[in-house]
Amino acid sequence: MDETRKLKVLVAAGGTGGHLFPALAVVEELQTLLNGRLIPIFVGNGEKIESRVVPELGYQFHKIPVKGFSGMFQLSTLTLPIKIFNSILKCRSLIRKHKIDVCICAGAYISYPAGIAATQEHIPLILMESNVFPGKTNRLLSQKATAIFTAFEESERYFPQPIKRKIRCLGNPIRRQLINLPNQQESRIKFNLDPNKKTILVFGGSLGARSINQAIEKILPNFTDSDIQFLWQTGTNYFPPQELPANVTVLPFINDMASAYASADLVISRSGATTVTELCVVGKPSILVPLPTAANNEQELNASVLEEKKAAVMLPDEHLNDELEAVIHNVINDNKLLSWMGKIAKSVAKPDAARKSAEEVLKIVWEE
Repeated sequence: MDETRKLKVLVAAGGTGGHLFPALAVVEELQTLLNGRLIPIFVGNGEKIESRVVPELGYQFHKIPVKGFSGMFQLSTLTLPIKIFNSILKCRSLIRKHKIDVCICAGAYISYPAGIAATQEHIPLILMESNVFPGKTNRLLSQKATAIFTAFEESERYFPQPIKRKIRCLGNPIRRQLINLPNQQESRIKFNLDPNKKTILVFGGSLGARSINQAIEKILPNFTDSDIQFLWQTGTNYFPPQELPANVTVLPFINDMASAYASADLVISRSGATTVTELCVVGKPSILVPLPTAANNEQELNASVLEEKKAAVMLPDEHLNDELEAVIHNVINDNKLLSWMGKIAKSVAKPDAARKSAEEVLKIVWEE
């Protein structure tokens, strides 16, 4: 490998943090492996999370006009083919202008124009699939891909036989700071919690999960005098009661997820791919509530991987109000079960997924 050569990468990732953050983790590892000789160029939606996060990290970001499919009879659907065509042209222009070496696509609609542009410009195309069931865009691009990095072994069954030789199950890349968590008691103090009480972390993504929030709000009075406390991220779209029990810390958003996970004995959350991966890496038992409207039932499939291994309890959204409190008591009051679930979750983890993915990218590019 030429130790002076710079690697230029086109990265198509975003729409949600679940698609963006794994790609950022791989870029971070590539920077480390190449001693800063990486030039990452991101494309994404100018109105989504990537448009804020990517520039904040100091990376180039270019808006492309493509947007997600919003329904057969929406006006935006009529203009979608034009937006896809223009997005492909923009990506091809970037590939030529910057002499891009490889394209990494992390799924969702943002990836499609970049993936097509990469194949038209004859550069390697790498797909990242975080969910058990591959998304539509990755399934469409799989025949054109050079390699497909999956988070779950179970994903292979959903690709056609000729595609399977391209699959590398490397795990879902995550943020470095989650690999070695801070001290539990110090983390609890940071959130104004009792350092010695069992703690339940509740979250549902940056916007929150309305059904989880409503169920938590309903049961909190029953825990007022208990030895259990809650760290509750509501999301920015939910407004909890102004008066809450003293054993509850409520925040619209938690930036320091490493300390939040460190605080927790039990986690209640949705089961997006990134969340499931993080729960395994940090080794935390969980009650997972799959989003019922998730595409391809992907969150239920993600949760079932941990439930089948006895690392999590899966609770359907429609059963939350009736069953959540009982499930919490069954898990949080059984120290042996808590410990066992955490150990199993940890055994499933692939904390070096970002590093292995970065190494695989370099192998593909240098061999090309």
